[in-house]
Amino acid sequence: MKPNGAQKMDLVTVASISAGHPFRGRIDPVSGAETLVVQMRDTSPSGVDWTSCVRTEVAGRREPDWLRPGDILFPARGNVSLAVLINESIGSLQAVAAPHFFLLRVSRSDVLPAYLAWWLNQEPAQRHLEQNAQSSTLVRNIARPVLEATPILLPPLPRQEQIIGLASAMQREEDLLHRLRQTNQQIMTGLARDLLAG
Repeated sequence: MKPNGAQKMDLVTVASISAGHPFRGRIDPVSGAETLVVQMRDTSPSGVDWTSCVRTEVAGRREPDWLRPGDILFPARGNVSLAVLINESIGSLQAVAAPHFFLLRVSRSDVLPAYLAWWLNQEPAQRHLEQNAQSSTLVRNIARPVLEATPILLPPLPRQEQIIGLASAMQREEDLLHRLRQTNQQIMTGLARDLLAG
């Protein structure tokens, strides 16, 4: 145990890890379909953009693993491997993860999903994944055993809550700054157009 009361363990001891929905071939949009598919392009560090997800039919004999709040999506391939938390904004949507995601579900009551997603995106976890990924010339792949062995540092719940509070405040600030930069850019573009028109 660390001096700050945190325990160190592997990811597989705090969460179940499964593959995304096994689509065969391309994921084509189906008009009027009720099911959303979350793909890499629909995710960012701040979550899932539900409006950009493809609507399609999900076939198969068994009931799909529908996403629910608290689930964590982790990309199995790509040069940026950031965990994305499925939060309350999913509402009553029926959604599945595309095949190139791992689906993580916290299996212990002393782990906050938001904390686990945050930890996976921090330098110690990212370094483990970076060092153990199988890299082709273009894209790196994270194998399931590598993800399962990711070291997790688990502080007591109140500390996890503090960290999440701080992280979400910083994310809100980041989003605000982004919007501000966009607005400033629009003002500058408007000024330049006015000059041209004048």
